[in-house]
Amino acid sequence: MRTITFLITAAVATLLAWSNAQAFDITPTVSLIELPRQRGGVTVLLRNPRTVPLPVVFEIHERAIAENGAEQTTPADELFQILPPQVVVPPGGTQAVRLQWLAPPPATSRSFTLFAAEVPVDLSNSAASQLQTLLKIGASVHIAAARSQPRPVLLSAQDTQGGVGVTLGNEGDRYFYIDTVALDFNGKRITGIELANAAGRTLVLPGARRTFIIENVSGKPALVSP
Repeated sequence: MRTITFLITAAVATLLAWSNAQAFDITPTVSLIELPRQRGGVTVLLRNPRTVPLPVVFEIHERAIAENGAEQTTPADELFQILPPQVVVPPGGTQAVRLQWLAPPPATSRSFTLFAAEVPVDLSNSAASQLQTLLKIGASVHIAAARSQPRPVLLSAQDTQGGVGVTLGNEGDRYFYIDTVALDFNGKRITGIELANAAGRTLVLPGARRTFIIENVSGKPALVSP
């Protein structure tokens, strides 16, 4: 799906009230830095709905999506300036975070995840044993040249047991999301959330391809681009 949010939870002691362990969030969940127009970067907002302060540190990783949808990430902090790099958001507060690309405009778009990772609190002086639930929230960030464009293509379609296996590729120089296109099976159109559910991860990077099965259809579809 177009909105991609990561939630990683780690337990490190024994009990904490839920009101102090609930998730925080980053908005928007998908950002585009289009160069050179947005050379100054973009701003995202980190919201703390809790009744206690939220200490977080930011990190960013580049994304690579395999044909089967598996994702690999690589640390990419040296490519960005993140201001502030770490922050304590007051209870019920919101913090603006500026994200700026430091490298030259890429020949093809590149995709990243900005993570806000909760910093553990020292509980050594606490009178009672507690449970810290540490959260790590992510939001997608794309870097693209202003004139770049995606070019979704249907590379293959083959009937399989229970449906059709399709391979979509991106022959353009900008990313696209699978849920923004449609596959038309003789008048039965698969698009949006239905297509996203079939694909799993929907990001298709320039030069990449994705293969997945669409159930309860048959025949070769027509690809309808946005």
